[in-house]
Amino acid sequence: MGMHTSGKNSIFIRQKAYFAIMRLLNSAIGEGKYPDLLLGGLFKSEEFSSAEKAIIVEIGYGILRHMGRIDYIIENASRAAISRVGLNTLNILRLCTYQAVFMDASPAGIINNAVALSSLEKESGGFVKRTVEGILRNKEVIYPDKEKAPLEYISIYHSHPRWIVEKWFRELNDVRAVGALCSTNNLDPPLTIRTNPLKTDREPLQRLLQDEGYGSSPTAFSPCGLVVDKKEDIFKTGAFKSGLFEVQDEGSQLITMLTGAKPGGYVVDACAGNGGKSLFLSELMKTRGIILAMDTHAGKLANLRRRAGRSGASNIHTMTPEDAKLKQLKGTADCVFIDAPCSGMGVFRRNPDSKWRLTERDISELAEKQKEILREYSELVKPGGRLVYATCTISREENEGVVRAFLEENEEFCLVPVIEVNPELFSKFMTEKGFFRSLPHVHGTDGFFGAVMRRK
Repeated sequence: MGMHTSGKNSIFIRQKAYFAIMRLLNSAIGEGKYPDLLLGGLFKSEEFSSAEKAIIVEIGYGILRHMGRIDYIIENASRAAISRVGLNTLNILRLCTYQAVFMDASPAGIINNAVALSSLEKESGGFVKRTVEGILRNKEVIYPDKEKAPLEYISIYHSHPRWIVEKWFRELNDVRAVGALCSTNNLDPPLTIRTNPLKTDREPLQRLLQDEGYGSSPTAFSPCGLVVDKKEDIFKTGAFKSGLFEVQDEGSQLITMLTGAKPGGYVVDACAGNGGKSLFLSELMKTRGIILAMDTHAGKLANLRRRAGRSGASNIHTMTPEDAKLKQLKGTADCVFIDAPCSGMGVFRRNPDSKWRLTERDISELAEKQKEILREYSELVKPGGRLVYATCTISREENEGVVRAFLEENEEFCLVPVIEVNPELFSKFMTEKGFFRSLPHVHGTDGFFGAVMRRK
């Protein structure tokens, strides 16, 4: 059993919760499983108090976010060599280090926790206790020099793999920006929702949510978004069940608006997934006209149809790319929207585990796949129609590189500066080359890229 103290309030947290964190870390780090799915399964199958759930999420995600810095502290504050410690033992050390550095847990409580967690480890109980004592004594470690070795400092202190820090430095060409980006990626992202204009407006929705105990404030850029003060049980609200809103990051709302979708048009959402953007497109079109939502996963399309039923998005049709009808659609769409599968470097604050999983090879493989998708779906755009390519990543090969290669191959397409779609909305997001770019440390949104092209 353990007492968890934060400030003046001590909350009772059972040891069972700490074992749950261990299982989460072992599966996420050791087997590459997704923490959000692991947590969903865990909370369905076992009973935890809401305080325990909050601690499991806070510590589990906290360790995944700050793992680089935590490992540096373990190595520099104790005699433990990370490469020689088994994963379970290492995760016990990480958990105790997180409590020591990022939470105001008492040293005695941390040592008790270390002993309890290592009780199942045959040989290493004594080793864990000694190591945690060393970490508690020496946790004020000396980091690399911020001025002399800025990239090394950022990589360790802000916990991002060194190759990613170096890559962003080459692309952003500004040490301060890279530091700010990595630091922002470790903050808890806001819960952002999008009003469903088919059923309500932003102000009435805000009042309804307030009545259900959820305070909120309007998003800085998107005309439909609200940032909600708390995340717990948002899907159990009456407002959600009535289809008045969807959860969607503000950056994601904005890139959907790059399509300029209007009532009566014909829009293809090429990589629709679970359909957050398809629903928004339908709402922007006031359900007049057609949206063709396509995805390789039939299961995701079934989920999309269910969501469309709740939100009243009645003009969405679904299709997998294998469908023979696809050939007949060449040159017919007013707009083709491609939210391409990507490395997700713009959403590290939501998926901190992915920064440790990603490799440079993944990026070049994804870029090839993206070029192929762009080639294939661009054929559906009618003359004078619009092609929108978007990703949630911050990597030149997957963004500017893909678009440039496509335009060199396809002279019938030309780039449209995003400001032409909507000057008021997109002026704050336009790069020198006319692309859309949103960044966590600049706009408070996820990191998105968008390019708008027109078929001549």
